[in-house]
Amino acid sequence: MVSRCPYTETDTTKIPTSILEINRKYLSERVGAEFYSKLHYYSCQVIDFSKYREIKKSKPWIDKKNADKRAKYAIQYYFLVQDSMRYYLSVVYDKNGKLISEHFLPEKQTNQSFDKIIDVCTAVKITEADSVFIGEATSISLEYMPSENAFVWIIRKPDVDEGNNSFHRYIILNAVTGKLVKRKTEKYIIVCRLPSF
Repeated sequence: MVSRCPYTETDTTKIPTSILEINRKYLSERVGAEFYSKLHYYSCQVIDFSKYREIKKSKPWIDKKNADKRAKYAIQYYFLVQDSMRYYLSVVYDKNGKLISEHFLPEKQTNQSFDKIIDVCTAVKITEADSVFIGEATSISLEYMPSENAFVWIIRKPDVDEGNNSFHRYIILNAVTGKLVKRKTEKYIIVCRLPSF
């Protein structure tokens, strides 16, 4: 939401204390005090459209036409998933402290331990045993899936060609239970194939 806006990197002293308190309350209520304590502050930005021309000189990629004009403050966090693997998220507010970004963390539910994530090797083993999308995993990422209110592992399997169509294939697992959430295919078009050397 912020990448096309005229933003400046700053520190939390430049964010109003009322916004910081709204942010703390939102996160701690969303995920609970225990998980909130595992979030590491990463960075923050202040968005200022009145300084668009000045900021554009150092950030040529910003674009007023496609920027979200509601955005005023963004605060980024991460937590450690496994070893050095990190999950990053941004929380974006308007000038009045209204949350305008999507949720990137599960909402804590009674008796649900949403942060006890199975490790990468276990997730890969589960998907490589799949009899529908066969083949070794080619990549893996952790994401929040709102429809499941859960973290999920998204594991890419080898692409397939069927006639003139090519498809990316993914297996999505609940990252806590390891259970299959769904299999997904995405059609893509090959514009040209380079010759093999």
